[in-house]
Amino acid sequence: MASLNPITGVLGKQKAAHLLRRATIGPRLQDITAFSQLNVDAAIAQLIQPQTPPNFPVDPNTGTTWIAPNLPDPMQMVDVWSGYTKSWWLETMRSSGPNLTERMVWFYHTHIPIILSRVSWSPQLAIDYLRLLRMHALGNYKDLVKAICIDNAMLIHLDGHLNVKGAPQENFGREFLELFTVGKGPEVSLGNYTHFTEQDVKALTKVLTGWTYDTTFQTLDPVTGIPCGKVKSGDGVLASQHDVSAKQFSSAFGGNTIVTAGASNGTCPISSVPSELSSVVDMVFNSVHTARHICRRLYRQFVYFDISAEIETDIIIPLANALLANNFDLIDVLSTLLKSEHFYDLDTLPTQDNNMGAIIKSPVEIIIGTMRLFDVQVPSVTTQLSQHYELFDQLQTQLDLQGLALFEPVDVAGYDPYFQVPVYHRYWISANYLANRYKFAELLVNGFTSPAGATIQLDVLSVVQGNASTPSDPDLLVQEIVEWLLPLTIDTARLTYFKNSLLLNNNSLNWSAEWAAFLGSGNDAVVRVQLEKLFIGMMQTPEYQLF
Repeated sequence: MASLNPITGVLGKQKAAHLLRRATIGPRLQDITAFSQLNVDAAIAQLIQPQTPPNFPVDPNTGTTWIAPNLPDPMQMVDVWSGYTKSWWLETMRSSGPNLTERMVWFYHTHIPIILSRVSWSPQLAIDYLRLLRMHALGNYKDLVKAICIDNAMLIHLDGHLNVKGAPQENFGREFLELFTVGKGPEVSLGNYTHFTEQDVKALTKVLTGWTYDTTFQTLDPVTGIPCGKVKSGDGVLASQHDVSAKQFSSAFGGNTIVTAGASNGTCPISSVPSELSSVVDMVFNSVHTARHICRRLYRQFVYFDISAEIETDIIIPLANALLANNFDLIDVLSTLLKSEHFYDLDTLPTQDNNMGAIIKSPVEIIIGTMRLFDVQVPSVTTQLSQHYELFDQLQTQLDLQGLALFEPVDVAGYDPYFQVPVYHRYWISANYLANRYKFAELLVNGFTSPAGATIQLDVLSVVQGNASTPSDPDLLVQEIVEWLLPLTIDTARLTYFKNSLLLNNNSLNWSAEWAAFLGSGNDAVVRVQLEKLFIGMMQTPEYQLF
């Protein structure tokens, strides 16, 4: 049976690397070494340490942020702000430490996405959305969902600002139920999806009426302090567009009725509207299906896409019960999963149902994860900001070429590999996407260059000199690089191929002698070429596409 029992003992390098690949956007070599000496309790305790929020992005034209009370540069075009925002987010991923926060921001973006182009006309909106995800990353899922209902970007993205009494707009209410909370069960009859019904969509939509976005950014969420939407009002006292009729839900929610407090003459006090929203969120989160749905999404992000009947019984349901008991605080549930025998493949035979090295990396994990692994440096945001943005624009192009239009999922449900049955993560692989993954390895080793001459480049010789225990020993060197790059142990024949065909140029080189010659003369021509050939070849293997 699948086991949530915690593993014991020191992690060692393979388990530490597995944990860091799944719980961060990718480990750095020094992180793997440090975590390999910890037991799983100490490792998780370090991963969930609170993080200082990143500084806001800066406009190179003005030298200031575009976050209120600062104003966007009126001479900039919308697409420029979108590019800066994506670059800022990618750099936040790259520069983050060994911590769960950035992985959870990515998870929440794939689970509760927005499409940037829908909100790009007001550049702060996307930044505030990411701030909201980050603030709740290691916190309470129910609190995040309450906040996302009135997030400025979400009110625009899913048409919440168009939802008014007498003219309901169901987009957000439907996605709230289907995607963010209870999820769809089997459709047992027309409009009855087991976990919710069309009646519930209509009732929830009425609860959500009367909100609009506030791009003056003067309305602040009282919990987070992040700018949010506001209740529509003509006089600043009464809610002018909120539906105050009784909202009758189906048996899926116990036949509950939500009544607007203080309703009179077809309106209500402004304060009644957020209170009613809070009540309906509490009601939906009382359904066991909400806890199970989010636990399935977490499982697919951190463990594997396939949830068998055994996994449902042994993993999902116990985690969901714990989540309900903790009122949707996620850390204990995530900690249990990431400490478990199941997560490390210790609950089955070595040849059965392996989770390690079983998920295809997203383009973010290929590009940012590779840069993190080898601590590839980028132009400074303090002294080379324009070059920084220019080079990260090239990285965004690489993401596109590998099948990820960052911040632009084609579906309101998000990116297909995270939810689309039955293929899931296999959507990342097509003939073109795979070719571009392989090409990226060459580009990174050769270096990306800005018009002003700044570079992003993987210097493989420096990596080997700084991290390999005995660079002159070809057998040990190849074994160590395999451990850095690949999630699973490979057989002797594969190791021999990497050494003889790639490092030793089809056995034509004496590596120890070449290394000694390099150290003696400083001429790195031979060793650099062969190391680049080895690294590129290994990053172009099927194994490197997995984590």
